[in-house]
Amino acid sequence: MKILICESDEILLTAIEFRLSKQGFNVVLSKMKNSIKSELAAVDPDLVIVDMDMKKPAGMEVVKEVKGWRGDHTSVLLLADPDDEEGILEAFNMGISDFISKPFKPAELLIRVRRILGAG
Repeated sequence: MKILICESDEILLTAIEFRLSKQGFNVVLSKMKNSIKSELAAVDPDLVIVDMDMKKPAGMEVVKEVKGWRGDHTSVLLLADPDDEEGILEAFNMGISDFISKPFKPAELLIRVRRILGAG
């Protein structure tokens, strides 16, 4: 299972990559230099983990592109501030699979990833 991670915080990005790779997932880090469409085409992920607080490209823009790219073929797990209820609701209306509140425990991330991918 391929997971594309779109996260602007390098420390968090590295921690997520380490945890998921250790569990046997094929993890690809978004370079955020190309368009998200070109990254999706190159990686063809089963799951995209998106930080809603990203600036360039914006997290919600990434969600929109992923869901418009192949619809339900690619799941989205949103990393979000729990106080941003409007943003989370908008993301669910766009078709995300789940969200996780920041900060989160690594075990919780792993549980949600496995549930989404049916790998658990």
